[in-house]
Amino acid sequence: MTGQSVRARPRGEIAAPGSAEEALFWLRDVLGTVAPRDPISRRLGPRRYRLELLVECLERDTFLLVTSWLGSEAVPAITSKQAYADDLRLWAGVARELGGHERLFVGAITPGIIETWTKTQKAQGKAPRTINRRLSVLTALSEYARWKTKDESIVSPVTKHDRPRVDPRDETTATPILEVPELQAVINAADTPQQALVPVLIYTLAGRVTECCTAQLHHLKTVNGERVLDLRRKGGKGRAFPLPARLGDLIDRATAGRETGSLLVDDQGRPMDRHAVDRLLTRLGRLAGVLPDRDLTPHMLRASKLTHMHDAGTPVEEIQEYADHAAIETTLRYIRRRDSTALKAKHAASAVAVYDHLVDRFV
Repeated sequence: MTGQSVRARPRGEIAAPGSAEEALFWLRDVLGTVAPRDPISRRLGPRRYRLELLVECLERDTFLLVTSWLGSEAVPAITSKQAYADDLRLWAGVARELGGHERLFVGAITPGIIETWTKTQKAQGKAPRTINRRLSVLTALSEYARWKTKDESIVSPVTKHDRPRVDPRDETTATPILEVPELQAVINAADTPQQALVPVLIYTLAGRVTECCTAQLHHLKTVNGERVLDLRRKGGKGRAFPLPARLGDLIDRATAGRETGSLLVDDQGRPMDRHAVDRLLTRLGRLAGVLPDRDLTPHMLRASKLTHMHDAGTPVEEIQEYADHAAIETTLRYIRRRDSTALKAKHAASAVAVYDHLVDRFV
Protein backbone atom coordinates (compact mmCIF):
# COMPACT_ATOMS: atom_id res chain seq x y z
CA MET A 1 0.00 0.00 0.00
CA THR A 2 1.50 3.31 -1.06
CA GLY A 3 0.57 6.95 -1.00
CA GLN A 4 0.42 6.82 -4.78
CA SER A 5 -2.21 4.08 -4.69
CA VAL A 6 -4.37 6.17 -2.36
CA ARG A 7 -4.45 9.14 -4.70
CA ALA A 8 -4.08 7.20 -7.95
CA ARG A 9 -7.54 7.86 -9.36
CA PRO A 10 -10.49 10.11 -8.58
CA ARG A 11 -13.39 8.51 -6.76
CA GLY A 12 -15.62 8.56 -9.86
CA GLU A 13 -13.17 6.51 -11.93
CA ILE A 14 -13.25 3.37 -9.80
CA ALA A 15 -14.56 0.61 -12.03
CA ALA A 16 -14.97 -2.36 -9.68
CA PRO A 17 -17.81 -1.78 -7.19
CA GLY A 18 -17.40 -3.75 -3.99
CA SER A 19 -13.69 -4.22 -4.45
CA ALA A 20 -11.02 -3.48 -1.84
CA GLU A 21 -10.01 -0.51 -3.97
CA GLU A 22 -13.57 0.81 -3.82
CA ALA A 23 -13.50 0.66 -0.02
CA LEU A 24 -10.11 2.36 0.11
CA PHE A 25 -11.21 5.26 -2.06
CA TRP A 26 -14.45 5.60 -0.11
CA LEU A 27 -12.49 5.96 3.13
CA ARG A 28 -10.08 8.38 1.47
CA ASP A 29 -13.01 10.63 0.57
CA VAL A 30 -14.63 10.30 4.00
CA LEU A 31 -11.43 11.25 5.83
CA GLY A 32 -10.93 14.17 3.45
CA THR A 33 -7.91 16.45 3.31
CA VAL A 34 -5.87 18.43 5.78
CA ALA A 35 -2.99 20.90 5.57
CA PRO A 36 -0.23 19.27 7.69
CA ARG A 37 1.90 21.63 9.75
CA ASP A 38 5.68 21.47 9.50
CA PRO A 39 6.91 20.36 12.97
CA ILE A 40 9.87 22.78 12.86
CA SER A 41 8.66 25.89 11.04
CA ARG A 42 5.02 25.38 12.17
CA ARG A 43 3.90 26.52 8.74
CA LEU A 44 0.96 24.84 7.05
CA GLY A 45 1.80 22.80 3.98
CA PRO A 46 -0.39 22.02 0.97
CA ARG A 47 -3.61 20.11 1.62
CA ARG A 48 -3.29 16.32 1.33
CA TYR A 49 -5.53 13.33 1.87
CA ARG A 50 -5.50 12.17 5.48
CA LEU A 51 -5.38 8.57 4.28
CA GLU A 52 -2.29 9.34 2.24
CA LEU A 53 -0.61 10.79 5.33
CA LEU A 54 -1.51 7.70 7.37
CA VAL A 55 0.15 5.50 4.75
CA GLU A 56 3.39 7.36 5.37
CA CYS A 57 3.37 7.25 9.19
CA LEU A 58 1.87 3.82 10.02
CA GLU A 59 3.39 0.37 9.62
CA ARG A 60 1.60 -1.70 6.99
CA ASP A 61 -0.32 -4.03 9.33
CA THR A 62 -1.29 -1.12 11.54
CA PHE A 63 -2.43 0.88 8.50
CA LEU A 64 -4.70 -2.00 7.46
CA LEU A 65 -6.03 -2.24 11.02
CA VAL A 66 -6.65 1.51 11.17
CA THR A 67 -8.50 1.58 7.84
CA SER A 68 -10.68 -1.28 9.10
CA TRP A 69 -11.32 0.61 12.33
CA LEU A 70 -12.02 4.03 10.84
CA GLY A 71 -14.17 2.51 8.12
CA SER A 72 -16.33 0.61 10.60
CA GLU A 73 -19.29 1.57 12.76
CA ALA A 74 -16.94 1.49 15.74
CA VAL A 75 -16.34 5.12 14.75
CA PRO A 76 -19.73 6.17 13.34
CA ALA A 77 -19.31 9.95 12.98
CA ILE A 78 -17.30 11.38 10.07
CA THR A 79 -15.87 14.13 12.28
CA SER A 80 -14.65 11.49 14.74
CA LYS A 81 -13.02 9.49 11.95
CA GLN A 82 -11.18 12.61 10.80
CA ALA A 83 -10.17 13.62 14.34
CA TYR A 84 -8.86 10.12 15.08
CA ALA A 85 -6.83 10.14 11.85
CA ASP A 86 -5.27 13.47 12.85
CA ASP A 87 -4.52 12.23 16.37
CA LEU A 88 -2.86 9.07 15.02
CA ARG A 89 -0.48 11.26 13.03
CA LEU A 90 0.31 13.09 16.27
CA TRP A 91 1.04 9.78 18.02
CA ALA A 92 3.23 8.68 15.13
CA GLY A 93 5.35 11.77 15.79
CA VAL A 94 5.47 10.94 19.51
CA ALA A 95 6.52 7.35 18.75
CA ARG A 96 9.29 8.68 16.51
CA GLU A 97 10.55 11.27 19.00
CA LEU A 98 10.26 9.36 22.27
CA GLY A 99 10.38 5.75 21.10
CA GLY A 100 12.69 5.92 18.11
CA HIS A 101 10.15 4.20 15.83
CA GLU A 102 10.11 5.28 12.20
CA ARG A 103 6.41 4.38 11.92
CA LEU A 104 3.62 3.89 14.41
CA PHE A 105 2.39 0.40 15.25
CA VAL A 106 0.14 -1.04 17.94
CA GLY A 107 2.35 -1.25 21.01
CA ALA A 108 4.79 1.47 19.93
CA ILE A 109 3.39 3.85 22.55
CA THR A 110 4.34 2.47 25.97
CA PRO A 111 3.14 3.54 29.44
CA GLY A 112 6.48 5.30 29.93
CA ILE A 113 5.99 7.33 26.78
CA ILE A 114 2.45 8.20 27.88
CA GLU A 115 3.76 9.47 31.23
CA THR A 116 6.41 11.65 29.59
CA TRP A 117 4.04 12.99 26.94
CA THR A 118 1.28 13.78 29.44
CA LYS A 119 3.63 15.73 31.72
CA THR A 120 4.97 17.65 28.72
CA GLN A 121 1.45 18.57 27.61
CA LYS A 122 0.60 19.83 31.10
CA ALA A 123 3.81 21.86 31.21
CA GLN A 124 2.80 23.45 27.90
CA GLY A 125 -0.56 24.44 29.35
CA LYS A 126 -2.68 22.15 27.16
CA ALA A 127 -6.31 21.83 28.24
CA PRO A 128 -7.25 18.64 30.12
CA ARG A 129 -10.03 17.94 27.62
CA THR A 130 -7.53 18.05 24.74
CA ILE A 131 -5.10 15.73 26.51
CA ASN A 132 -7.88 13.26 27.32
CA ARG A 133 -9.20 13.29 23.78
CA ARG A 134 -5.80 12.44 22.35
CA LEU A 135 -5.26 9.69 24.90
CA SER A 136 -8.66 8.26 24.07
CA VAL A 137 -7.66 7.43 20.49
CA LEU A 138 -4.97 5.04 21.79
CA THR A 139 -7.45 3.30 24.08
CA ALA A 140 -10.06 2.99 21.32
CA LEU A 141 -7.52 1.63 18.82
CA SER A 142 -6.17 -0.88 21.34
CA GLU A 143 -9.65 -2.15 22.11
CA TYR A 144 -10.46 -2.53 18.42
CA ALA A 145 -7.13 -4.27 17.74
CA ARG A 146 -7.74 -6.74 20.57
CA TRP A 147 -11.20 -7.53 19.18
CA LYS A 148 -10.11 -7.67 15.55
CA THR A 149 -7.02 -9.86 16.07
CA LYS A 150 -8.43 -11.88 19.00
CA ASP A 151 -5.14 -11.15 20.77
CA GLU A 152 -5.99 -10.69 24.44
CA SER A 153 -2.44 -9.53 25.18
CA ILE A 154 -3.16 -6.17 23.50
CA VAL A 155 -3.95 -3.59 26.17
CA SER A 156 -4.15 0.17 26.13
CA PRO A 157 -1.00 1.95 27.35
CA VAL A 158 -3.30 4.56 28.94
CA THR A 159 -4.53 4.12 32.50
CA LYS A 160 -6.92 6.19 34.60
CA HIS A 161 -3.88 7.63 36.35
CA ASP A 162 -2.65 9.19 33.09
CA ARG A 163 -5.81 11.17 32.44
CA PRO A 164 -5.99 14.69 33.88
CA ARG A 165 -9.17 15.47 35.77
CA VAL A 166 -11.76 17.33 33.69
CA ASP A 167 -14.29 19.48 35.52
CA PRO A 168 -17.55 18.99 33.59
CA ARG A 169 -18.82 22.33 34.95
CA ASP A 170 -15.72 24.35 34.07
CA GLU A 171 -17.24 27.52 32.62
CA THR A 172 -13.92 29.13 31.68
CA THR A 173 -13.63 26.81 28.67
CA ALA A 174 -17.34 26.71 27.81
CA THR A 175 -18.56 27.62 24.35
CA PRO A 176 -19.62 31.30 24.27
CA ILE A 177 -23.28 32.06 23.56
CA LEU A 178 -24.58 34.76 21.23
CA GLU A 179 -27.55 36.71 22.49
CA VAL A 180 -30.32 37.42 19.98
CA PRO A 181 -29.16 40.98 19.08
CA GLU A 182 -25.63 39.68 18.50
CA LEU A 183 -26.90 36.92 16.23
CA GLN A 184 -28.96 39.45 14.29
CA ALA A 185 -25.86 41.62 13.88
CA VAL A 186 -23.94 38.64 12.43
CA ILE A 187 -26.68 37.92 9.89
CA ASN A 188 -26.96 41.60 9.03
CA ALA A 189 -23.20 41.69 8.30
CA ALA A 190 -23.69 39.30 5.36
CA ASP A 191 -23.45 40.88 1.91
CA THR A 192 -25.26 38.14 -0.02
CA PRO A 193 -28.05 35.62 0.62
CA GLN A 194 -25.44 32.84 0.21
CA GLN A 195 -23.49 34.29 3.13
CA ALA A 196 -26.58 34.89 5.28
CA LEU A 197 -27.85 31.34 4.76
CA VAL A 198 -24.81 29.87 6.54
CA PRO A 199 -25.45 31.25 10.07
CA VAL A 200 -29.23 31.12 9.61
CA LEU A 201 -29.28 27.43 8.64
CA ILE A 202 -26.82 26.32 11.34
CA TYR A 203 -28.65 28.29 14.02
CA THR A 204 -32.16 27.26 12.97
CA LEU A 205 -31.36 23.55 12.89
CA ALA A 206 -28.86 23.68 15.79
CA GLY A 207 -26.78 21.84 13.22
CA ARG A 208 -23.24 20.60 13.27
CA VAL A 209 -21.14 22.18 10.54
CA THR A 210 -20.45 18.92 8.68
CA GLU A 211 -24.16 18.09 8.64
CA CYS A 212 -25.04 21.41 7.04
CA CYS A 213 -22.13 21.28 4.58
CA THR A 214 -23.16 17.85 3.30
CA ALA A 215 -26.80 18.91 2.76
CA GLN A 216 -27.68 18.88 -0.94
CA LEU A 217 -30.52 20.57 -2.82
CA HIS A 218 -32.07 17.20 -3.63
CA HIS A 219 -32.47 16.74 0.14
CA LEU A 220 -35.08 19.51 0.02
CA LYS A 221 -38.58 18.11 -0.45
CA THR A 222 -42.18 19.23 -0.23
CA VAL A 223 -44.35 17.07 2.02
CA ASN A 224 -48.05 17.95 2.38
CA GLY A 225 -47.28 21.42 1.10
CA GLU A 226 -44.46 21.95 3.60
CA ARG A 227 -40.75 22.35 2.79
CA VAL A 228 -38.68 19.67 4.48
CA LEU A 229 -34.91 19.15 4.62
CA ASP A 230 -33.62 15.60 5.00
CA LEU A 231 -30.51 16.05 7.14
CA ARG A 232 -27.95 13.35 7.84
CA ARG A 233 -26.90 13.90 11.43
CA LYS A 234 -23.99 12.63 13.51
CA GLY A 235 -23.70 8.86 13.52
CA GLY A 236 -25.51 8.58 10.17
CA LYS A 237 -28.92 9.32 11.71
CA GLY A 238 -31.43 10.62 9.16
CA ARG A 239 -33.67 13.45 10.32
CA ALA A 240 -36.40 15.34 8.47
CA PHE A 241 -36.65 19.03 9.43
CA PRO A 242 -39.72 21.07 8.46
CA LEU A 243 -38.40 24.46 7.40
CA PRO A 244 -39.96 27.77 8.41
CA ALA A 245 -41.35 29.68 5.43
CA ARG A 246 -38.88 32.55 5.83
CA LEU A 247 -35.94 30.18 5.87
CA GLY A 248 -37.35 28.66 2.68
CA ASP A 249 -37.46 32.15 1.15
CA LEU A 250 -33.79 32.71 2.04
CA ILE A 251 -32.85 29.31 0.58
CA ASP A 252 -34.62 30.20 -2.67
CA ARG A 253 -32.74 33.50 -2.90
CA ALA A 254 -29.40 31.89 -2.01
CA THR A 255 -29.76 29.02 -4.50
CA ALA A 256 -30.97 31.36 -7.28
CA GLY A 257 -32.76 28.72 -9.32
CA ARG A 258 -30.23 25.92 -8.82
CA GLU A 259 -31.77 22.46 -8.56
CA THR A 260 -28.66 20.40 -7.84
CA GLY A 261 -25.49 20.70 -5.78
CA SER A 262 -24.70 21.73 -2.24
CA LEU A 263 -27.15 23.78 -0.22
CA LEU A 264 -24.32 25.94 1.15
CA VAL A 265 -22.10 27.53 -1.50
CA ASP A 266 -19.85 30.58 -1.49
CA ASP A 267 -20.37 33.67 -3.63
CA GLN A 268 -18.58 31.96 -6.52
CA GLY A 269 -20.91 28.97 -6.35
CA ARG A 270 -18.35 26.59 -4.86
CA PRO A 271 -19.56 24.07 -2.24
CA MET A 272 -18.56 25.11 1.26
CA ASP A 273 -16.71 22.77 3.60
CA ARG A 274 -16.24 23.35 7.32
CA HIS A 275 -13.08 25.39 6.71
CA ALA A 276 -14.92 27.76 4.37
CA VAL A 277 -17.74 28.07 6.90
CA ASP A 278 -15.25 28.83 9.69
CA ARG A 279 -13.62 31.56 7.61
CA LEU A 280 -16.96 33.15 6.72
CA LEU A 281 -18.29 33.11 10.29
CA THR A 282 -15.04 34.54 11.62
CA ARG A 283 -15.32 37.42 9.15
CA LEU A 284 -19.02 38.03 9.87
CA GLY A 285 -18.37 37.93 13.61
CA ARG A 286 -15.67 40.56 13.34
CA LEU A 287 -17.81 42.78 11.12
CA ALA A 288 -20.67 42.47 13.61
CA GLY A 289 -18.38 43.25 16.54
CA VAL A 290 -19.39 40.20 18.56
CA LEU A 291 -17.01 38.13 20.68
CA PRO A 292 -14.08 40.55 20.23
CA ASP A 293 -11.60 38.10 21.77
CA ARG A 294 -12.84 34.99 19.95
CA ASP A 295 -13.55 33.76 16.44
CA LEU A 296 -17.21 32.99 15.78
CA THR A 297 -17.58 29.25 15.15
CA PRO A 298 -20.43 27.00 13.98
CA HIS A 299 -20.58 25.35 17.40
CA MET A 300 -21.31 28.72 19.00
CA LEU A 301 -24.38 29.04 16.77
CA ARG A 302 -25.52 25.54 17.74
CA ALA A 303 -24.97 26.24 21.44
CA SER A 304 -26.78 29.57 21.12
CA LYS A 305 -29.88 27.96 19.60
CA LEU A 306 -30.08 25.29 22.31
CA THR A 307 -29.60 27.90 25.02
CA HIS A 308 -32.29 30.14 23.51
CA MET A 309 -34.66 27.16 23.50
CA HIS A 310 -34.01 26.74 27.22
CA ASP A 311 -34.58 30.47 27.79
CA ALA A 312 -37.97 30.09 26.07
CA GLY A 313 -38.99 27.37 28.51
CA THR A 314 -38.55 24.35 26.21
CA PRO A 315 -38.38 21.10 28.23
CA VAL A 316 -34.88 19.66 28.37
CA GLU A 317 -36.07 16.41 26.74
CA GLU A 318 -37.21 18.36 23.68
CA ILE A 319 -33.90 20.21 23.52
CA GLN A 320 -32.03 16.90 23.71
CA GLU A 321 -34.12 15.47 20.87
CA TYR A 322 -33.68 18.57 18.72
CA ALA A 323 -29.92 18.55 19.27
CA ASP A 324 -29.71 14.80 18.68
CA HIS A 325 -27.67 14.35 21.86
CA ALA A 326 -27.32 10.69 22.79
CA ALA A 327 -27.02 11.55 26.49
CA ILE A 328 -29.07 14.16 28.30
CA GLU A 329 -25.93 15.09 30.28
CA THR A 330 -24.57 16.66 27.11
CA THR A 331 -27.67 18.83 26.79
CA LEU A 332 -27.54 19.81 30.46
CA ARG A 333 -24.07 21.31 29.98
CA TYR A 334 -25.67 24.12 28.00
CA ILE A 335 -28.54 24.61 30.42
CA ARG A 336 -26.56 24.34 33.63
CA ARG A 337 -24.12 26.96 32.37
CA ARG A 338 -27.00 29.37 31.75
CA ASP A 339 -28.74 28.61 35.05
CA SER A 340 -25.44 28.69 36.91
CA THR A 341 -24.68 32.19 35.61
CA ALA A 342 -28.09 33.48 36.70
CA LEU A 343 -27.72 31.86 40.10
CA LYS A 344 -24.28 33.38 40.65
CA ALA A 345 -25.59 36.81 39.65
CA LYS A 346 -28.51 36.46 42.09
CA HIS A 347 -26.32 35.52 45.06
CA ALA A 348 -23.69 38.13 44.22
CA ALA A 349 -26.38 40.81 44.07
CA SER A 350 -27.76 39.73 47.45
CA ALA A 351 -24.38 40.46 49.02
CA VAL A 352 -24.70 44.16 48.17
CA ALA A 353 -27.01 44.72 51.15
CA VAL A 354 -24.04 44.09 53.45
CA TYR A 355 -21.84 46.88 52.09
CA ASP A 356 -24.14 49.11 50.02
CA HIS A 357 -24.17 51.99 52.52
CA LEU A 358 -20.38 51.85 52.97
CA VAL A 359 -19.28 52.21 49.35
CA ASP A 360 -20.00 55.97 49.19
CA ARG A 361 -17.38 56.59 51.88
CA PHE A 362 -14.74 56.22 49.20
CA VAL A 363 -16.18 58.72 46.72
